Amino acid sequence: MNKKTVQIIGHPGTGKTTLVVDLVRELTKKHIRVGTIKHSAHSHELDKPGKDSFRHRNAGAVPAAMITQTMAAVYLPRFQDLTPDDLVERYFSDCDIVLIEGWISGPHKKIEIIGKSCERPPLFLQVPGVTALAAGISLAGRDRLAAEKKQIVVLKRSDISGILAAVMGRRNGG
Repeated sequence: MNKKTVQIIGHPGTGKTTLVVDLVRELTKKHIRVGTIKHSAHSHELDKPGKDSFRHRNAGAVPAAMITQTMAAVYLPRFQDLTPDDLVERYFSDCDIVLIEGWISGPHKKIEIIGKSCERPPLFLQVPGVTALAAGISLAGRDRLAAEKKQIVVLKRSDISGILAAVMGRRNGG
């Protein structure tokens, strides 16, 4: 896959969605075409039960789509081997970069957000591919040393230009 794809990972409640939104705003200001995928490990309904598109799907339509004056959505069943990369390849061809929120097991470069209230150990200690941390707190000594050993860039969560540089594959904010 030749498109730049970056995963934004972190424990629940750490601010992944807010970071993705901040990055999308900055990238689009620079006229970079960006697409996003939200990956959830949980199973939940994407459509509104009882609505026409929901009823179409439940009757067996594959795919089922909905188009309004300003939006379009296509509902596909999740096949066992369907990955975010499959969606990127098929639907994100006009994008310069794709940000995937989540998908911890994915193969792409990852930026982990570490939130202020998270009491769990950082994911980078166990998850391969993390190249930068966006930290809302100071890392404890052991975690900071582990990040340095793995050559992971540690940035403040408020340093959007630094995080953007990490997303784009540059180590500094330039």
